[in-house]
Amino acid sequence: MRGMTKVAERDQRGAVMVIVALALVVLCGAAALSIDLGNGWQTRRGLITGTDAAALAAAQTYARGGTGCDADAIAYLSANQADAVLVSCVNTPLGPTTGFVTVTARQNVETFFGPVIGFNDYEVTSTSSALYGPLRELTGLRPFGLCLDGSAALQSYIANPVATTIRIEYTKDQPDACAAEDDLPGNWGTIDFNGGANSNAETKDWVLNGYPDGVSGSDHTVTSCVGEPHCYEGDTGAIAGLQSQIQTLQNNGTWFTLPIFNFGEGNGGNVEFHLVAFIRVRIIDFKVNGAESQRFFEFEVDPDLVTGTCCGGSAIDTGLRGVALCAVDPADTTACVLRP
Repeated sequence: MRGMTKVAERDQRGAVMVIVALALVVLCGAAALSIDLGNGWQTRRGLITGTDAAALAAAQTYARGGTGCDADAIAYLSANQADAVLVSCVNTPLGPTTGFVTVTARQNVETFFGPVIGFNDYEVTSTSSALYGPLRELTGLRPFGLCLDGSAALQSYIANPVATTIRIEYTKDQPDACAAEDDLPGNWGTIDFNGGANSNAETKDWVLNGYPDGVSGSDHTVTSCVGEPHCYEGDTGAIAGLQSQIQTLQNNGTWFTLPIFNFGEGNGGNVEFHLVAFIRVRIIDFKVNGAESQRFFEFEVDPDLVTGTCCGGSAIDTGLRGVALCAVDPADTTACVLRP
């Protein structure tokens, strides 16, 4: 009996060793699979970043009138994910100045432990689509607008928006003064984008850093403006108090965006500006105090990409464009089709 007990104990130990060995194989396989799948997940995340960057870069080039799929897509994909392979880059025009770009890329994922259990190298893919065109809303606007009717130079630029220099005089003398239903004086003024009781500190912050929210034709901050596009209240006499902040913009060579209004109603702090367009500028020189006949803004103007919500367009197209990611599924680019 004693001999038989020892045999049974040896048999049990042998069975346990077999079970442990099998369990180790399963655990090692699971760990190996987890590591390889984790590597694949990380690779795909990097690939998504690469296709996002490639689509946005290509869209920016198309927004400027170029062909972004020729070089930009592969350059930005490679810069963000060196081992990625560009599968396709397709531009889909939606109009003369709008469209979207779809970039698809793939990348091989090398497995280190998977082959032990028959799990070999595999590929991951990513697709990104980016929309480009005139912006529906603009952000970062400075709170002073320019009068379209009061400047022949500005009218000329609107008709042909190419890089140039313009000078906006401040005058009440016709025919160069801003046309208005109530003889609005001056060719510029401060604009209240949110209809609040704006403090001087808030307005100064908007001049230095831009108005943080979007401005579009669907916003109305003046009761009498409801139903009229691009209508905001403002003040024709407050801009002189912003000289220090304007000087900082000039000193820094800051490019920024300004609204353009075609006429206004009222006077002083009761004026209503009717916005029709936006313009990208950099200050060359200015004078906003002293004799009215001596006041002016001199700007370098140049249409380019600006910040805001893409896309939809403004009343007058001055060449400003924006881009935005709009889809990650090549079979569903519905969100890339512009809303009216």
